[in-house]
Amino acid sequence: MAVMDRRKRRRAVIIGMVISATVLGLGLLSVVREAGGGPDEDSARQEYPGSGGDPFSDQVVKELRKYYGKTISEKNTQASIIGVRDLVVGMHPANGKELFSTILKQAFPDYTGDIMETLDKLDQYNRWLEDNKERIAGMTAAARVAFLWEKRKELFGHDAEKIWSGEMLAAEARNAKAQDAIIMLNESGDLDIREKADEYRQILLETYEGSPEEYILDQPQLLSGIFFSMDSVQDELKRMGPEERQAEIDRIRREMGLTEDQIESMARRDADNERRWETGLLYMEDRERIVSEFDGHERQEYLRKLREEYFSDEAGTIELEEKDGFFRFKRPRIYGRN
Repeated sequence: MAVMDRRKRRRAVIIGMVISATVLGLGLLSVVREAGGGPDEDSARQEYPGSGGDPFSDQVVKELRKYYGKTISEKNTQASIIGVRDLVVGMHPANGKELFSTILKQAFPDYTGDIMETLDKLDQYNRWLEDNKERIAGMTAAARVAFLWEKRKELFGHDAEKIWSGEMLAAEARNAKAQDAIIMLNESGDLDIREKADEYRQILLETYEGSPEEYILDQPQLLSGIFFSMDSVQDELKRMGPEERQAEIDRIRREMGLTEDQIESMARRDADNERRWETGLLYMEDRERIVSEFDGHERQEYLRKLREEYFSDEAGTIELEEKDGFFRFKRPRIYGRN
């Protein structure tokens, strides 16, 4: 029981970390809306900003100068540009790094080298965060803060306090608050799923309403998906019959702010997922039987026929996944998500 409780707590911390990552990702969307343009628009262009042929890049240069120009010499300002960098690279996979470098040279020719060095160190920090997320998830809030600050100072020295100050530090504090509240919510045994949904929405409102990350509240599909990822929510959904479960999922999505058309569309997707899981679990039973009864080439031939019987055109994909050691129907079944 203690091991299970620790696992649930780690999972709740990771869910909280997902919200933190979501805040950054949604922030990039707001930059898109500010600057205009998109991948389809850029795909027909190979010119860089300043050439007069790329309104998107020219607008990014304009916005960078507008919002960051007065304080671009400061490390915290340079660090905050990482979201713009990731946006440009994500929208232009083929030449995004070169394009962003050109944008920087147009916007801040005297500081391009310093900015790139700051962003390189932030990339190291973010890779370290990813590599250590399980360890971090098992820490207390105080231990997490100390652990993170140690790495920040290792990479940035005294500049760490400048980078993680002001609004960036306030944003981290808000995310930590949401994270800790979600841990408590996930562990509360005296609330049913409807009460937890109400508490979850209240946590989000109290954390992000009126803050620079308020746009996260306008993403009901994503936020409902995070809610469905909570272990205690899944435990309750699993105890329901199919019709009751779908009605509850629909109700939660509705209260999160999804439209009736979106709810109907997602319900159809849920039904497709249900059929796929039913098929997949039957396949896994037959697969285990074949693996236990046959060896070598004979086993492989029976498995090939079994995949074709169950998955038809997807049989080749399933085979490649299994060769890599990935079995999609051994993953956790998360109602409302997969």
